[in-house]
Amino acid sequence: MATISNGSRLTSAKFLNDHYQTLESLRDLYAAIEAIPILAASDPATMKHVFDNLADVRATVAKLAQHFRTQVCTEEKISNSF
Repeated sequence: MATISNGSRLTSAKFLNDHYQTLESLRDLYAAIEAIPILAASDPATMKHVFDNLADVRATVAKLAQHFRTQVCTEEKISNSF
């Protein structure tokens, strides 16, 4: 997602573009997981690797979700109160 530097402004268009790209990335991840061949899924070592990676992805997504809930939503409430 885009970060705000000293001279740049996060516009609605940039936000919507970043949001759309994030959703596309999640869709691609879902498609990649769905496309895992059944034979590969029957190999315990492969599945351990896949589930370890999925656990990492899930943890990252959970951290990001928590960040947005606590930081972004709080900032929005503060700016709306003035």
